[in-house]
Amino acid sequence: MTLNTAGTFLLAGVRYKVDGGLACQEVLVVTDGDHITVADLDGEVLIEHTRPAPGVRCVGNGRPRGPRPKPSPKS
Repeated sequence: MTLNTAGTFLLAGVRYKVDGGLACQEVLVVTDGDHITVADLDGEVLIEHTRPAPGVRCVGNGRPRGPRPKPSPKS
């Protein structure tokens, strides 16, 4: 499946946010009951979601908007 320009994909009428930095990239989406796992093509898990309640149309990734902060040189 290909992520859109916002780093999301649509599954069963629900939009799932993965990562805006991965816009237009191919990912693997595996569903197992109510559990959804998204991985890159190397198999590294990017994010895991649980199917939302009926009526929910959008699921975030749990991170704040904007770019990720860069680690400090002291880290």
